[in-house]
Parts: sequence; C-alpha cells; structure tokens
Amino acid sequence: MKASIIILNYNGKEFLKDCINSVLSQSYNDFEAILFDNNSSDGSPDFVKENFRDERIKVIISEKNLGFAGGNNKAYESTQGELIVLLNNDTVVEKDWLSELVKTVTADEETGMAQSLVITEGIPLKYYEKNGTINLFGHNIMGVFDIGTDGIGEIFQANGCSLIVRRKILDETGGLFPDEFFAYAEDSHLSFKVIFAGYKILHTSKSVVRHKGGATMKKYKNEMVTFYQERNRILNFLIFFSRSFRRKYFLLLWMNIKIKILYSLFTGKYSFKGIVKAYIWIYKNRKWIEAKRNELEKIKKVNESSVIAMLSGRYANGYNIIEKYFNFISLTYLKLVKIKTRELI
Repeated sequence: MKASIIILNYNGKEFLKDCINSVLSQSYNDFEAILFDNNSSDGSPDFVKENFRDERIKVIISEKNLGFAGGNNKAYESTQGELIVLLNNDTVVEKDWLSELVKTVTADEETGMAQSLVITEGIPLKYYEKNGTINLFGHNIMGVFDIGTDGIGEIFQANGCSLIVRRKILDETGGLFPDEFFAYAEDSHLSFKVIFAGYKILHTSKSVVRHKGGATMKKYKNEMVTFYQERNRILNFLIFFSRSFRRKYFLLLWMNIKIKILYSLFTGKYSFKGIVKAYIWIYKNRKWIEAKRNELEKIKKVNESSVIAMLSGRYANGYNIIEKYFNFISLTYLKLVKIKTRELI
C-alpha cells in the first residue's frame, strides 16, 4: 500500500537535511513525501529542491502560513496514497519507522490510526514505559495505557508528530482537521473523530522517531500559543460531546478558567490575554461550534461514554500537592455527576 508522507515546514531549514535523509532511507519503499512549506522566509523550499533530487519528494509552497491544521489539509489534497502519514520536520526517523507504522495500521480492519514511539529531547525515559491520554481539558496525562511485550498498545490519542491514518477513514469523517484550529490539539480532534467513527488507535514502539520538540511554535509569542492551546483543547469537548455532558462539564470548565487565570497572573505559565481571547472567541463563535457539532454527529458510531472511559478525570499529572488537590476536586465532582473517566470505570 502506498503511503503519502506529509512534512509540514515553517522556517525549519536547519532540520530538513537530517529529516528528509532519514525518510529517504526507509526500508519501506512505496511512498511519496510531500514537503508543504508554510511561507517560510529562510529559504527552506529552495534548499530542498537543490539538495534532494529524489522523484518521491514533492515541494508545495503556500503563499501564507496556514498553520499545522491548514497546511496539512492543503498538502492532503495532493496526496495519492491509501495511507496518510504526518511527520514533524524537526525529527529523524529510524530505518523501519514507516514499515512498522504500515504494519500496525493494516493489521486488521478495526485499526484506523497508529502512532510511533516519539522520543522527544528533554522528556525522561520513564514517560515512555506507558502511553498517556488527555484529560477533560485536553491536557496530556502520562502513564495510562499499557504497552504490550510486542510494543503494541491501544491508546486514545495519536501524536501528531508521527502518525499514520487510513485515507478511507478521512474520507468518511471529513478529512484531517478544521482549518480554524491552526495549531495545537488537532491530533486530539482527529483522534476523537477516528474513535467516534468506531476505529481503534494503536501505538507501536517499533516505529521510532527522534524529535527535537516545539521547534516551530517557539517562534511564536506566548499570547498566540496560549490562545490556540486553550481554545482548541476546549473546542474539542464542546464540539464532540452531547448537551447532557456539556451541562455537567460547565462547572469543571469554570474551575479550569479560574485556575488558568491565576497561573497566568502569578506564574507566567500562560498568557492572561491569550486565555481571555480564547474564551471570547468561543463565545462569539457559538454558531460555528453548533454547525461543527451537527456535522460530526453524522460520523458517530460509538457511544460517548466509551470515549470518555479512555480519557482521564485528573486535572493534572499530580506531581505536587496543588495538582493532587485539584485532582481530588475533579474526580470527586465526576463521581457525583456520574461521568466515568478511566479512573472511575
């Protein structure tokens, strides 16, 4: 089966030599590689054209920066493969990276998407012993899903740094991402779609990627990063879940807003303006949210309780007493309103 590898690039010239060389050295040869350039100013497209003459590589240049969501969507229009692969530009992949992804996603008809083992600089090795999930605010929660002795494990979310998905599923569910997401939580959105459509998502430790991490988004201001992170994470829950869930979700969301504002004012972890802008956007775009909700309702084959059971009810990973306190509040509330996350099933 042919795989179409989309490598999104924005001023990432420094990474492209190692990334593309590793892709061209794959043991699996039936692929095309599309470098989609988001209007870089560092000469990235010319660098690729001058240094890589391989006919499997296609360079597409955008007239403006479409972000991770829009860029991948536009590149997807030019793909020909039955399998679609997303790969960050600040990565180096091992020789069997692609063959193991293909083997995993095509193992059975119930599997719709798979992710690689992404080893990111600065992340302690203990975090790779299990796979994580996201909580009800879209944040990563570590150490949730077991990985089998064969390196395979079922997960909720595929990491957008390196994932593979069947084209037929994208056709069934309306493509990759909403253009409006621009950056952050797009992989969560895609994972929600795949699981609600009735397919499994798997992890394979045999497909290995070395990742720099955050190379593109470090170029953006904190306000912009906070805006997209917060807005997109919350949008997924407002879009995919029922009115009944959203009513129960409101108090948790209100707690989340207050915590984020406090963090922004006293720790600098988030931008205060970014948080405020995120929720103003959500309020002003209620009609867009409703339209998306109606659109996605058509693809659902799985009850939302089964999806919630793959998510965490913890507010944070629980590394300190403050996080443990918020986890206690969150899980206690979920018990009361009978929302059964992974900890409560």
